[in-house]
Amino acid sequence: MTNSIIIMAAGASSRMKKPVNNVKLSIDQVDAANSKSKVLIEFGSEKKPFISYLISNAVQSGFKNIYIVTSEKADFFRNNINLKSNEASIRFSIQYLLNNRIRPLGTADAVLQTLNQFPVLKSTSFCVCNGDNLYSIKSLSKIRFSEAENAFMAYDRDGLNFSEKRISSFAVIKMNENNFLEDIIEKPKAELINKYLDNSGKVRVSMNLFKFSGAYSFKFFKNCPLNDLRDEKEIPDVLKNMILKKSNSVLGILISDNVLDLTSKKDILEVQKYLK
Repeated sequence: MTNSIIIMAAGASSRMKKPVNNVKLSIDQVDAANSKSKVLIEFGSEKKPFISYLISNAVQSGFKNIYIVTSEKADFFRNNINLKSNEASIRFSIQYLLNNRIRPLGTADAVLQTLNQFPVLKSTSFCVCNGDNLYSIKSLSKIRFSEAENAFMAYDRDGLNFSEKRISSFAVIKMNENNFLEDIIEKPKAELINKYLDNSGKVRVSMNLFKFSGAYSFKFFKNCPLNDLRDEKEIPDVLKNMILKKSNSVLGILISDNVLDLTSKKDILEVQKYLK
């Protein structure tokens, strides 16, 4: 079990800012999508930021220490957004731009910088998730209470409420007979997907909800290589190096559950259906 979770919210929201056709958004919604971090786009009758729904689910799942990764320039986010909780401590970390980069160095770097800013995490367990996904209390509770040192939620592809086209862009997970991670296959060809069925005949995908042992994983975050395709340091590469060093070290937790995803303007109306 762990009481800590890192929420990654330092991305550039570049896909959210791209123009789209045939999407019936209000002028206010378009302005918010173009000007705000996507996790701060407001939903529901109370007009709460998207990330506040994620924090609420995390708190209801029992997390006591919440770390939100923000960009260097997110002063307004850190100083003005009311994300206080009586049940949990909410802190901000900053993902600084390195080596004159224009964009952040990736998700593995976001975690590494958080560990360096809050060293207690280097010797304890913690979870990690995306700030632009809304995970259910069910999913968050399962990962929080897992006895595995390192784990990830292995989502049943059929249980995710996404189109086939969108699903095809997710990474497929290969696990052994005991549900330990063996490989992560990015955007596999359709004819190859059935090679990666689990014991129950399901295709499993990762929605970036993880648990790590700080003591074991820190060196892998610190030494994570640049991904050749993305020119960033990514958590999947951390996981691959962990299992290369030690097999059966990352457990897949099976689940069939929906995850709301706020990536582009097209997602705003879909998310709005759930967050009323």
